[in-house]
Formats: sequence, C-alpha cells, structure tokens
Amino acid sequence: MAAVFGLFAGLLCLIFPAGAQALDARSFTLGNGLQVVLVREPKAPVVISQVWYRVGAVDEADGKTGLAHMLEHMMFQGTRTIAPGEFSKIVSRNGGDDNASTSRDYTNYYIKFAADRLELALKLEADRMRHLVLSESEFQAENLVVREERRSRVENKPVARMMEKFRALAFGDHPYGRPVIGLMADLENHTLADLSDWYRRYYAPNNALLVVVGDLEFKQAATWIGKYFGPLPPNPALAPPAVLPVVSPVKGQRIEVREKGATLSRWFAGILTPTLADDRLGRDVFPLDLLVTVLGSGGSSRLYQRLVVDEGLAIGAGASFGGISRYPALFSLSASPKPGVSVSRVEEVVLEEVARMVREPVTSRELERAKNGLIAGHIYARDSIDTIAWTIGRLFVSDIDWRLVLEGYPDRIRLVTAEDVQRVARKYLRPEAMTVGVLLPELDG
Repeated sequence: MAAVFGLFAGLLCLIFPAGAQALDARSFTLGNGLQVVLVREPKAPVVISQVWYRVGAVDEADGKTGLAHMLEHMMFQGTRTIAPGEFSKIVSRNGGDDNASTSRDYTNYYIKFAADRLELALKLEADRMRHLVLSESEFQAENLVVREERRSRVENKPVARMMEKFRALAFGDHPYGRPVIGLMADLENHTLADLSDWYRRYYAPNNALLVVVGDLEFKQAATWIGKYFGPLPPNPALAPPAVLPVVSPVKGQRIEVREKGATLSRWFAGILTPTLADDRLGRDVFPLDLLVTVLGSGGSSRLYQRLVVDEGLAIGAGASFGGISRYPALFSLSASPKPGVSVSRVEEVVLEEVARMVREPVTSRELERAKNGLIAGHIYARDSIDTIAWTIGRLFVSDIDWRLVLEGYPDRIRLVTAEDVQRVARKYLRPEAMTVGVLLPELDG
C-alpha cells in the first residue's frame, strides 16, 4: 500500500478561492459518532469515498513504532465475508481504484468508482471498519512486506537515513520525530496482539470521518451510509489523544553525517512553527504560507534564483511549510550544492537570504505574485474530487473546521501585507532556532 511519510506540505495551497461557487455540501453525524461530509460535484460520473481515522504514528508508544502503517496493510487482508487479498480485486473488477496512506496524524483509505458503484464502496468500507479478520499467517507475510518497504525506502537511501536523524533531533522527545514506517527493531517485534489492540482501540465510527465527493444524490447517499455504517458499534472507551511532550524551540542544534552511498552533499534546516491547530485565526500561518512561497517555492523563489540561476552554487534549493497538522510543524529549508561547492558556502548564502527576509519587507511585486500563485492553485484544485475530499479529511484529523478554512483562506491571504510577512520572518527565521542537518558523501578509503 502506498503510504505518505511526512506532513502534507503545501495543503493550504489547495483550498478554494473567494468568489468561486460554494461547495454543494451536506454534513451530519450518525448516532454511533461517525462524522459524514457529502459534496456533490457532477462534472464527471465518478465518485470518491474516503474514510479518515484520527490516529497515526504520533499516537504510537516507544517500542511500538510502525503500528499505524502496519495495520493499514492489514486492512486489505480480509473480513468475515471477504477473503484475504480479495478487497482490492473486488474494487478492480468493478472498474475502481483503491489505496491508503498513513502519516503522523492519520490513517486514510479511499475507493474511487463510477458513480453507480457508490453503494459498493460504502459497503466495503463499513465492513472493514469493524469486521476485520486478523490472522497470524497474513500478518507474518505482510510484516515481511513492510520490513522490505523500510529497507527500500529508508535504509537503502542515504537522504532518507539522514532525514530520520534530522527529524529526531528537531523534535526531540515528541513523537513527530519518529519515522512513520517504524524502526526496524520495532517492526521485527510487532505481534498480532499489538495490531488487534490498535484496531479495536481506534478503528471505530466515533473516531472517523467519511467523506464522499462526486456525482451523487444526497438523499440516496445518506440512506446507504445509514444502512451500512449506522449499525456499527462505537468504541465507548475511546481514549482522548495522549498528552504529548511540548515541542520546544531548539537552540542551534546541528548534525553532520557521512552516509554510505551518498554521492552529493545536502543541507537542511528546520524551524518549529505553529499550524492552524493552535493558530486558529491564522495570524502567523497565513503570512508564513506567503513567506515560504517568496523564499523557496519554485523556480522564481529567492533561494532558487540566487543559488541555482544567478550564482550556480547548487543543483536545487527551496523551502516548505505545512500549516495543517495536529502539532507544530517544521518550516524547512534545503539546498543541494553542486559538485565542488562546499556545504558551508551554500549555507552561508541561504542564511544571507533568510537575513534579507528578516531585514527588508518583500517587494509588492513578489507579494502579488505569491498571492496570485496560491489563488491559482485553489482554482485548479476545484477540478479534482480527490483533492476536495483530501482537503476536508486532512483538516478534520487536525481538528480544524474545514468550512471555516475553505471559505476564509483566500480572503485572509489577500489581507496579508509585506509587513506581516516580515513580522513572521523576524519571529521564526532565527538562525539560533534552527536545527541544521548536513549530509556528506562517504570518504574514499
């Protein structure tokens, strides 16, 4: 199964503009606690259903990393009425597509069908929400698959190995510093009992959101949802999210490693910033979204223009920021020096550009271009039922009112001034608050 490792960076860019026709949406909650959002978008005769569970890698305990992702794999291995391996075959035989993803904040499952197959999608998802059959043989086989996935995605890739160390340093004791896929030692020690406990604890209607978007009729969709999801029992003992360590700003932490197999150097930096989960009005989040666009998003950004185009010091440079997550996120900077260029020289230039953001307001031309780019992204996103569903679900698992954000974001972006961008640059882009990571090729001999 495809898994999403890392925060969903740039999600704010996918929310729709003011002035666009309002979503034709309905929302309600079943008696068992399942929250439902239906969006009618009849441009094409297709529909997507997504089930979002508010549980991810951040909810795992020490020594049990990777459980959320491991159960994601097992969710395709059979129920009381569907044989192991048959779930995706049923979807395929009916002309559909299905997959899942795991992150630090959530686990998500989707089925995409022609509109006349919506009932089947709802029936399949409801079935595995509470009727999954976990067998030892299927678990052992899938556990080997996940271990191989870790080897291929992490242990055989120098940058991925470096990023694990970098995140662990940046987040300290907070679970955001642990890998979503899990540590190999923990994967080897998973048991069927671990997965059964995880499933019983979190996979319940009162811990989930069902989003359905596409060519649907509200009354019929609601009837089917009531028929298949309504009888599922909630988990009355569902525990509130654990109280996690506070993610505290760091002071000049740095890690430099030489990784076997690395052929090029890489430089990273991360600064802890708030998200809409704790900055509800977006006083800092919306200016940060424009800051990251001007500084490091795309070929017209300051970092790319200076490091790659003007001075030819790097083969790539940029910045990223995700304003939607359950806990504070990293405003990230990165650059890849050209062969023969030192990491220290590239770092010096990045910090010079960061200092310029702090010292001087962005130009009116830069600010307008950044705003136009974000708004254009909203317009294009409106054409995708996948993105509409994903955005609603991603906001839900972070406990952010999707309606408020969908309606309010474009106007809030338009209100951001150059002074606002400079203010958040001064507040967060401080070298002493950065965690820095350097990846170097292994020395010969």
